[in-house]
Amino acid sequence: MKILFYTDSFRLGGKERQLVELLKGLKRSKDVELLVVCMDRGEFFEPDAKKLNVDLRFLPRKMRWDRFVIVHLYNIFAEFRPDVVHTNSLMTSAYALPLTKIFRIPLINGSIRNAFENSGMRWRVERALLRWSDYRVANSQAGLRSRGFSVNSGKDFVIYNGIDPERTASCSDAPALSGLKGPHIIGMAAEFRKDKDYFTFIRTALRVLEARRDVTFLTIGDGPTWEECKRLVPKECDRILFLGRRRDVEMIVGTFSVGVLATFTEGIPNFIMECMAMGKAVVVSDGGGSRELVLNGKTGFLVPPKDPLVLAEKIEFLLDNPDIARGMGQAGRERIEKHFSLGRMIDQTLELYGHVLNGSTGSRRPASSLERVTTGECKKSEGERTAPDG
Repeated sequence: MKILFYTDSFRLGGKERQLVELLKGLKRSKDVELLVVCMDRGEFFEPDAKKLNVDLRFLPRKMRWDRFVIVHLYNIFAEFRPDVVHTNSLMTSAYALPLTKIFRIPLINGSIRNAFENSGMRWRVERALLRWSDYRVANSQAGLRSRGFSVNSGKDFVIYNGIDPERTASCSDAPALSGLKGPHIIGMAAEFRKDKDYFTFIRTALRVLEARRDVTFLTIGDGPTWEECKRLVPKECDRILFLGRRRDVEMIVGTFSVGVLATFTEGIPNFIMECMAMGKAVVVSDGGGSRELVLNGKTGFLVPPKDPLVLAEKIEFLLDNPDIARGMGQAGRERIEKHFSLGRMIDQTLELYGHVLNGSTGSRRPASSLERVTTGECKKSEGERTAPDG
């Protein structure tokens, strides 16, 4: 089957990392011919994508709505004649949708990567594009519900993010990090932006450091709120370090005692998957799809958003109870291997493509792995059907 994947770019981000992982797995399939079209350049993961030797083309825009891009994209459709078009963002879906109608090619819209609910214009446009798409795939049950869709439709699916065990298996060497003080490292990796709550993480760090001096807190990433967050840290404090962008995140995670993600809502957070895959206990804000990944009290803790007191209490509990922390880390690793592996994500994506090409209607569902439940611990409202696992 010929799959055209249309994406924004390969810049730094969880969506982009997952795309590289997906392409890596699909490239191994003899049944798939891939063409990847990028709307813009993205220097961070672009080298990783090029190493895969997939057919990779760039159609950079000169303006937000560039008619020349539409013309070039039309020509690519006509040349490649894809069986399926798969997008992963609002903008790529907007550009691809009319062309898929012209060429009568099914469109899989994969833009649901979080669980936000609001009434803003961008959100309403995204929902409209999702409704007009032939199929929708989200990376969390919470994300699918947030856009008003249900897995009962036969057109809407959940495929969880997957992580390649080779990424963590090759991270035995600790990176050279200066400024570490004490035996414990607590870290958070995310882009510095409004929906990632670094403010609570830093306030939590300051609270913990008032009581103990055996820990260093690390932030990994950059972005619009980076400078504002740095200003929260007193000049005399040398135990909260801002590492900026890093390509060796997995190796840094290997040094952690606890992985933390303070946020407002998520799909399936890649950073927490990496922590769990490396056997680290985690503390995560409870919201969106985080509870589909983290089993509270078993693989880590879920805490209320914007609550540095509770976040600090859970971190200190894990530091003071290393046996419990190790047990949670082991349980987390097993959960990733069973339910959030790269192989599982690839198998279910291939099954989705087969379902689309078979012309299934809303009265039918794909069988096998897309039909099984992985999150039995999650409570379902009365009458709600559990989403397909993955």
